[in-house]
Amino acid sequence: MTKSTAGGPAAYPEIPQEKPDIRLLAIDLDDTLLRSDYTISPRTKRAIQRARQQGVVVTLATGRMYVSALPYAQELDIDVPLITYQGALVIMTDGRIISHHPMDYQLSMELLDFLLPFGHHVNVYMGDQLFIEESSPEAARYGARTRTYLYQVPSLREMMKQRAAGATKFSLIASAEEVKEVIDATKARFGDRVLTVPSKPTFLEFGRPDMGKGVALAEMAAKLDIDSSQVMAIGDSPNDLDMLEYAGWGIAMANGQCCAKERARWVTAANDEEGVAIAIERLVLE
Repeated sequence: MTKSTAGGPAAYPEIPQEKPDIRLLAIDLDDTLLRSDYTISPRTKRAIQRARQQGVVVTLATGRMYVSALPYAQELDIDVPLITYQGALVIMTDGRIISHHPMDYQLSMELLDFLLPFGHHVNVYMGDQLFIEESSPEAARYGARTRTYLYQVPSLREMMKQRAAGATKFSLIASAEEVKEVIDATKARFGDRVLTVPSKPTFLEFGRPDMGKGVALAEMAAKLDIDSSQVMAIGDSPNDLDMLEYAGWGIAMANGQCCAKERARWVTAANDEEGVAIAIERLVLE
């Protein structure tokens, strides 16, 4: 599928003879736009700025909370809706909500009661706040990595009962093998009532099955009167698959998981090797 290309450390296909007419670009954050130190490279910033200057709408599409994605959107001066929580919350950088699709309340309670007995760390996201029941090293690392405050409560169940509302999403942190076990168990118990997708091998997310980055991206494109063939999406993991499949140009990172590379139309360099900048420079910029 790929071949070695001079000028970069990764292998990716040759550019098409004619560059596609890209008008909307959606970029995942972790392991895609962000380097391993959770920063955006100067070259990538320049490429994004140049794309915007030639009229391309650029947004972020992430599983992260709005509050966690916002600093990066502000750093890039993005002024269009952000796709957060795997598409469950689409929101402007000034906090104006475009769409919000939380899970059903009863299903949220059922899922929480199912997850807690596993004994792994569980996050509950409501109102763009992250709630945990017990402090843990996993929680501390997650909070530091995402620059997110974690609200510790005596009981997640009681907190949700008091609010009487469904969660925007749940997540679970465990070993890669334990995550696989929870995926199998969740699918056996809930079937297609719950979307279960790993954003990292040790990080599992749960949400509405009718939501996803691809759904939110398609809605955004429709509002902008942009055809899917004019959309580029860049990602690396299973939670990016629907947007990689929707976009006319789905781009996977060289450091991405095999499933992303298999579904993508083009594979760029790794996140630490200017992969996003290379994709924009070669496929978007005039």
